[in-house]
Amino acid sequence: HCIWVTDKDPPTLPRDIRVMLGMYDLDDSDEPGRQTVLTEKIHIHDDWNPATIRFDADIALIELERSLSFTNYIQPICLWPSNSDPSSVEGMVVGYGFSEKSGTDHENLPKVLELPIHTQEYCFIEKPGLAVISSFRTFCAGSGDGSGVCTGDSGGGLFIKVNNIYYQRGIVSASLLFGDQCDVYNYAIFTNVLKFS
Repeated sequence: HCIWVTDKDPPTLPRDIRVMLGMYDLDDSDEPGRQTVLTEKIHIHDDWNPATIRFDADIALIELERSLSFTNYIQPICLWPSNSDPSSVEGMVVGYGFSEKSGTDHENLPKVLELPIHTQEYCFIEKPGLAVISSFRTFCAGSGDGSGVCTGDSGGGLFIKVNNIYYQRGIVSASLLFGDQCDVYNYAIFTNVLKFS
């Protein structure tokens, strides 16, 4: 949903996106270790439907114009093995989304949030409204304690660390609202990358 904006026709074009890797401080354009790469192609999943409120197949791949150089700041991530579903572990999300401090502005430094991953059944029983925005290719995570993902975190990864190796388990997709604000006392919906590998 970050790539295909519902009120924009045509959807986002490759020339609209620059990928900035190794970036930490959004306000520091001279930050060491940062690489900026142009986009060659965008591949939006065929099943993504921007006209629905269900966040099914909320995934896209950005093909870069050139190869990357891995550094201490830029490293690949592993995908979670597709033969196991870690529904009872904790993951972490890193993002620049809105917070109680920033209000309606993005943070300039990333925040790290640890979230327990739950089964769909558990989330739907606890918060029936989540069923409306979920699909069989999503999962939910959250602690319900006032710390959660918000606007600006979408598209970021949910990662699990096992034996000093980081695995991508999901992608931040959606959350319920409390008025016009993110409901950080609720669970959030993540695209389940296992369903697309």
